Amino acid sequence: MGLLDQQARRMARERRLLIELAASQTNLTLQRWGKTGTGELCIHFELALAICNFHGTLIYPEMFPDVPAYVVPQKPGERWSHHQYLGEGVLCLQYGPDNWHPAITGADLIQSANTLLWNEVFVAIDPEFGAVHSRHIPTVGGLLRGHSRRFLVTPGLHEVFTRAEAATPLALNFVRRTVAGCSVVIATSAGTPSVAIPGVPASLALENYEGQGFAVLVDNLSDFDVSMSVGLLKSAMGSAWPWNEDLGDNLRYLILRDISGAVLAYRLHEGAEPDIWSYHVLDFIGPENQRLPLEFKTLSNVRVAIIGLGSLGSKVAVSLARAGVRNFVLVDEDIFAPHNLVRNELNWLDVGFAKVAAVARELKLVAIGADVKTYTASVAGQENSKFAGEIYDEVATCNLVIDATANSKAFVVLAAITKRNDISMVWGEVFAGGVGAMMARSRPCLDADALAVRSHIYGVLATMPPVPNGRSTEYAHEAGGEVRVASDADVSALAAAMTQFTLDTLCAGEATVYPVAAYLLGYRKYWEFKGPFDTIPIDCTSARRPKDARESLTEIEESDLVPLREAMEADTHAAHNSAK
Repeated sequence: MGLLDQQARRMARERRLLIELAASQTNLTLQRWGKTGTGELCIHFELALAICNFHGTLIYPEMFPDVPAYVVPQKPGERWSHHQYLGEGVLCLQYGPDNWHPAITGADLIQSANTLLWNEVFVAIDPEFGAVHSRHIPTVGGLLRGHSRRFLVTPGLHEVFTRAEAATPLALNFVRRTVAGCSVVIATSAGTPSVAIPGVPASLALENYEGQGFAVLVDNLSDFDVSMSVGLLKSAMGSAWPWNEDLGDNLRYLILRDISGAVLAYRLHEGAEPDIWSYHVLDFIGPENQRLPLEFKTLSNVRVAIIGLGSLGSKVAVSLARAGVRNFVLVDEDIFAPHNLVRNELNWLDVGFAKVAAVARELKLVAIGADVKTYTASVAGQENSKFAGEIYDEVATCNLVIDATANSKAFVVLAAITKRNDISMVWGEVFAGGVGAMMARSRPCLDADALAVRSHIYGVLATMPPVPNGRSTEYAHEAGGEVRVASDADVSALAAAMTQFTLDTLCAGEATVYPVAAYLLGYRKYWEFKGPFDTIPIDCTSARRPKDARESLTEIEESDLVPLREAMEADTHAAHNSAK
């Protein structure tokens, strides 16, 4: 059903209002009604201005008046105003998508266009007249919409420019990434020998196209133009041209800057057909906003072990990196497969790689300077005992351990490590079908040990009605020939809750916002959950047990321990002594 059928009365009124407007304004001539190439109703008109005539088209979209009509020049590509969008040339008028309401008419838009264009005429005649004040606040995305080649001036690059010697070209290494036809160039290292630029992930240079070039300080960038040829650019720079040899077909980058901080960026070659590309400079050297809660500042000093980098662990890992954690130990033996894409934080670029390696790569791209220790292994699995011991020792150096395996054997091992070394532990799992989830934690001196907390949780669950339809508190469950699994949204909900739980554990201490050690989280009205987001706290205070008093050793036991202590305290040559 077309616009005329849906809004017949409204469009009849639109026509009358336009005729009345043309009768009242002598410089407006309505020409003819028609339709655009995409089938939208439109009317062509002419506005007689002092020095020229504007031939425009008022276009009514299919969803008018719920969405705005708009005015464009009849001739594609014509530029009539500084208040005109790139691309189709739509005039930026008094009314647009941000302030539109159905009472606005096409006649209102033509009146607004008339006012705008007359103002542009007056400015052309007398520049002191003053331009039309824009009601729009420009955004970076809007300004860059027409620029497919971009060069980033990062805060780190600005620091490098500030310290560089003025008289010497600065050698730079770059990476260029292309997404959806847009090419972005970033400087990754500078100087000879090359040193990484602060704030840019070193791993960028390992996974993207690399290029070399120079940054050169010039007196005034007004002497240069983005449309210059290679020859003109070389001539304008004279002795400041940084290359001694002909570049040939080798692609090189040239960054020009002056003392005001302005920057021009080019990519060029001097082959049989010399060519040059200019880049729009995207400046990120402004002051950074405070993006994280102040209490997260201490997170850069903690070390977190995440065991299990599947859908849950991968999401928690990246969230913690975004919050400020910079030191990780990752353990998982699995390889990322195509079928993992439905829930994991990773993507097709990671298929075929070990999950720990792929998550480590993601962490280093999110958190500059992240230190990630990885083990492609299984906790409590069939592993080399020496290798397993090394992993356990590494986990024991962490401030907090996250068990995202939903594996009872792994849990027992991790619970033992955290208890012996007074380390906090957080764990969780999604229930089959995504009906809900469980998360819990154990903090030294504040909660029972992890095994005691888990035992208490199972005791509480045993007092509740059985889960309907044979569903269990497992990630996936098969019943009646149907496999019920959680969705990505279900896992993401638990990952977000566990990340908050973890951050509270690391930052809040006794000032925690979580009054109990375990929670059942409902995502559906099901079982004991009264509805979506119903939370059932499980108080585990009674699970706390006093530490066993250390028994005194007998004289025989003390005697038996003497050679063992001597062996541990001796130097390396003690290894050659005979056992007694």
